[in-house]
Amino acid sequence: MWVIRLLPVLLLQHVLLHLLLLPIAIPYAEGQKKRRNTLHEFKKSAKTTLIKEDPLLKIKTKKMNTADQCANRCIRNKGLPFTCKAFVFDKARKRCLWFPFNSMSSGVKKEFGHEFDLYENKDYIRNCIIGKGGSYKGTVSITKSGIKCQPWNSMIPHEHSFLPSSYRGKDLQENYCRNPRGEEGGPWCFTSNPEVRYEVCDIPQCSEAHSTMNDTDVPMQTTECIQGQGEGYRGTINTIWNGIPCQRWDSQYPHQHDITPENFKCKDLRENYCRNPDGAESPWCFTTDPNIRVGYCSQIPKCDVSSGQDCYRGNGKNYMGSLSKTRSGLTCS
Repeated sequence: MWVIRLLPVLLLQHVLLHLLLLPIAIPYAEGQKKRRNTLHEFKKSAKTTLIKEDPLLKIKTKKMNTADQCANRCIRNKGLPFTCKAFVFDKARKRCLWFPFNSMSSGVKKEFGHEFDLYENKDYIRNCIIGKGGSYKGTVSITKSGIKCQPWNSMIPHEHSFLPSSYRGKDLQENYCRNPRGEEGGPWCFTSNPEVRYEVCDIPQCSEAHSTMNDTDVPMQTTECIQGQGEGYRGTINTIWNGIPCQRWDSQYPHQHDITPENFKCKDLRENYCRNPDGAESPWCFTTDPNIRVGYCSQIPKCDVSSGQDCYRGNGKNYMGSLSKTRSGLTCS
């Protein structure tokens, strides 16, 4: 009998406990949804820094513990008096250096340095477009027919409403080709010819640009390990470093994206295999966890890091290692 009388009290305590934890649980869940690997937005050049030869170029610097912290501030332009296009992380001094320029800018040169790693925002160094080119932030400033573009902040020779102040975040700088509304046809600009109001620019799709690369630019293809940054990896690993399965490249669930087989035709974006189609630090994938957008497949071994037992000299007659697969992946019997 006393158990029956106590049951409503226990249920009430259970409900109250849930109500008390709700304000904590909701922000935590929302915070988990926003988790992302910001460094993935940047192309890394190890042991490299940028030196400005133009004294008018600005730099912002501050002590920070990790490159990821530097990347977050660069992406958000938090506390920076300019649009951040690249940054250098000084590993020895734990210091970030943010730049409104990159290695493609005039008045800037690359320089070797053991303690530095250069990270450049991929949007500003691509010479091709993905999809409709809404994210293109390159420096092409000539239309398809060869007409020079009119600056976005100018009303001569054509008046318009596409002002940088009206389209913040669309990078309407100088007279560079842009697609601020994500329209069909790709990046465009108003022209400097009074007779031609606007025209699209001849910027190739990234899939086309990659398919016409010179043979010397094509990375070596591997299946069991990664060479360099792994742009040529064609193996079947399909989980990130901590075991979370990869999302299929041709799927938009749980993460929407434009790194699709159609947009990157030469990058072998099959199934949900780890790949590096955009020159990231190593092969990666979108994950099947709604709270983790991307992850690196850092468990794939490096081709140039091998033990003495896993290599051989001459015809290999003295090889005493433990490998038991052929080059094509067949298991030895």
